[in-house]
Amino acid sequence: MRAVSHLKGWQAADAVARLGGVAAAAAELGVTEAAVTAQIRRLEARLGRDLFRRTSAGLVPTSSLAGEREALARAFAALGEVAGRLDGAEMPDHLSITVTQTFAEVWLPRHLPDLFATEAELDLRLDTRWEVVDLSRSDIQFAIRYMDDPGPDLGSVDLMPSGVVPICTRDFARRYGLGPETRTLAGVPMVWSPVATSDPEWCGWHEWAARTGIEVDPQGAGAGAAVEMSASGARMARMGLGLVLGGLADSLHGVMDGELVMPLGPRSVVPARFWHRLVWQKARRLGPVQRRFRDWMAAKAAADRAAMRRTFGV
Repeated sequence: MRAVSHLKGWQAADAVARLGGVAAAAAELGVTEAAVTAQIRRLEARLGRDLFRRTSAGLVPTSSLAGEREALARAFAALGEVAGRLDGAEMPDHLSITVTQTFAEVWLPRHLPDLFATEAELDLRLDTRWEVVDLSRSDIQFAIRYMDDPGPDLGSVDLMPSGVVPICTRDFARRYGLGPETRTLAGVPMVWSPVATSDPEWCGWHEWAARTGIEVDPQGAGAGAAVEMSASGARMARMGLGLVLGGLADSLHGVMDGELVMPLGPRSVVPARFWHRLVWQKARRLGPVQRRFRDWMAAKAAADRAAMRRTFGV
């Protein structure tokens, strides 16, 4: 077997050819642009031939390198698979997650079938307690939390932005004549579910009214019936309890599917500051199962954020 030298040079050449430039290759490899070009020059000196043409637009693969790009990509993909298997050889093959109510009741049930379609043998363990789990002192690998900046000790993926919007069933909106031109909610049964959060921009009905200019009944308890129950806003709206001040992440799919409406239109959406985030301890190494889950969450959340922009404008 022929020994392979200058592996970093080959890695740099593959990245530049695949990504189309030195800057993108440097970002992927986590090194400087100067390091990428130096590694390629050392490799070319070792081979005694140029692998790239130097042009005003940057490095362009020569015909000899272009002809080997697929073989080079397959070689690095195979090496990555071996590294992944060995890296995760002693890692747990299960997933343990502590999760907020919104994601446990609404988001995960909608998306988990897609995860199990690709991870048929996945051992998933969900913790839905109200208490905040200290990941540094727990065996739980991930947390889905509604939070501000996660801080330096936590790795994170931004999932969904937050805020509130009044939602209800289509029949309820029709019964009370609710629409984009509505200026007062006097006489409309309203529901709010107290949310324990330190987000300074999270709204109850009174704050929502002040920010939207739509009047609410000042005599109500919190300008609406305070419902103390373990249920999401979308679930309470589906139950027909009234006009519910629902969270955006909680309400999105119900509105998209037509089960619920936001009768007052986009002007009734009030964003908050915090985000729903997937977090984990940086000091804890993630195995292949955990990395695939993290990447799956990121992809699903990105699609839902695009849907949220179309639906709510945030």
